[in-house]
Amino acid sequence: MRNEDVLARIHLDAILSNFEILAQEDTQARTIAESWNGSILFMVGVAGPRATLDISSSGIKVMPGKVGEADIVLFFPTAKLLNNMFTGTGVGFPVPLKGLTKAKGLIVFMKLAKRMEAVLKGENPPKALKAKLLVNTLGRTIAVIAAYEPESMAAARSIRGVTELRIKNGPAVNITFAGESVTARGGNAPDPDLIMEFGTQDLFLDLAEDKVDVFAAICLEDMLLQGDLHMGDVVNTFLDKVSVYLQ
Repeated sequence: MRNEDVLARIHLDAILSNFEILAQEDTQARTIAESWNGSILFMVGVAGPRATLDISSSGIKVMPGKVGEADIVLFFPTAKLLNNMFTGTGVGFPVPLKGLTKAKGLIVFMKLAKRMEAVLKGENPPKALKAKLLVNTLGRTIAVIAAYEPESMAAARSIRGVTELRIKNGPAVNITFAGESVTARGGNAPDPDLIMEFGTQDLFLDLAEDKVDVFAAICLEDMLLQGDLHMGDVVNTFLDKVSVYLQ
């Protein structure tokens, strides 16, 4: 069963952070972003998660928490309302606390979201970009689940070190488990304790869409699992939950 508060954090960390990659590597997204400079603050509840999305000179930066004075402030009374907005299901309208006169910024955000959806779910997407977005989403979602889901927190605190998820000769994300703190960042780690490597871009995309069985991929050596096997067992339990949250 999905925890709505955890899912809200996934949307504000894993999903929203994809906008940074999109603006860097996709011409259409960069063109959309260059039409507005400003920032949007997303707030959930009185004490829930916050994230700031800043657009400047066609570049995008996503930062946890409230950073600076945002041009637009979107307040979601409950986590479910924010989740509904991101998934496009049910009622998901925020309360605009600031920026009612800056509709252009919201339009730019919605266009960027639509472009990302086209890359991730459309026909004939740019595969390299889609794979990079999904690797980022996977690693950051695991980090959020490990850090905030009550059922997963104890398991996360039983391991220490760095897990690297990567496509061979391609994009990577690394997750640092440090007790109560679990963080994810893009790129390769200097000396990971666990490596989970997907042999090809196409294999990773097929796995992401449940077209290939993970166990079979490991047996066929299309997927490499190397390093701290206890960490591997724990990370696999988090991987199982990713599909629950991002179904």
